[in-house]
Amino acid sequence: MKKVLLAGASGYVGKYVATELIRNGYAPICPGRRNNPYLREKLNLEQTAVPIWDLQNSISIRNVFEINPEIIAVISCIASRTGGVKDSWDVDYKANSNLLEVAKGIPNLKFILLSAICVQKPKLSFQFAKLEFEKELQESNFDFTIVRPTTFFKSLSGQVGRVQKGKRFIIFDSGKKTSTKPISCEDLAKFLVQSITSIKSRNRILPIGGPGPALTQKEIGALIFEAVGTQPKFIYLPSILFKVLSILLQPIGILSPRINDIREFMRIAYYYATESMLVWDKGSMMYSSEATPEFGNNTIKAFYLKMIQDGTKQNDLGDQSFF
Repeated sequence: MKKVLLAGASGYVGKYVATELIRNGYAPICPGRRNNPYLREKLNLEQTAVPIWDLQNSISIRNVFEINPEIIAVISCIASRTGGVKDSWDVDYKANSNLLEVAKGIPNLKFILLSAICVQKPKLSFQFAKLEFEKELQESNFDFTIVRPTTFFKSLSGQVGRVQKGKRFIIFDSGKKTSTKPISCEDLAKFLVQSITSIKSRNRILPIGGPGPALTQKEIGALIFEAVGTQPKFIYLPSILFKVLSILLQPIGILSPRINDIREFMRIAYYYATESMLVWDKGSMMYSSEATPEFGNNTIKAFYLKMIQDGTKQNDLGDQSFF
């Protein structure tokens, strides 16, 4: 059975990719920083398929390849959990770079990277870190695919509990300034796994979204109210608040890494409140729904309905929620 090294298997997207690999007849190798019996039992993996490694240690990474010589591809879903300045460069760049450096010694290996569509207009530390590794990967001799998804369903589910409690949905500015074509993790996992053998994806950067149309913040909020079965009620906040707070914290941030990270979180919030998660058309200098490729059949409307029917709490979905 062909083996695929899955970096970041314990993360939110990684779990779906591991399941999809198994469904397609691959044997996923899912290393982690610590023993993870939950992942092993959930995916029915052999103990040897969940080795322990340290992505800051090249010997540790090399050991995983040595005990699994049948590995034909690497799928990296490694991503910073916080988006903080140091964490972004340690994880989004350095951890991936260490993995790539060791993998260079493996012949005929494909490297598939899960990136993010927002790196097309970089303003934040994690975006610059991702771009730096994208560049390194493209300059290597690897057969590579870089996948840049729009927005995960989970990332747009942070206010479901709030709406269920009868509270208003918070939107920024008019709620119509930004839009996205959210993609489910199941569909994204299928796209990543298909890239292992797809000739069309070879040595390409591929933006990808879910089925359209593109949805604004206000439309996303309305879908949550519809799923809950109540009338939409909104609170409108000016996005500039995040920018002002970041500027006010700047003098303290110079002296304190912790405060500097809080500044970065404010900048991240401002970015997502003011930038669409769609393909940026350089010709028109606008985001384009039409230019954003669609993949899969899962819709966020169906996701919200199932989430509420199943009684799923937002925290049960893992990290990474924006609004």
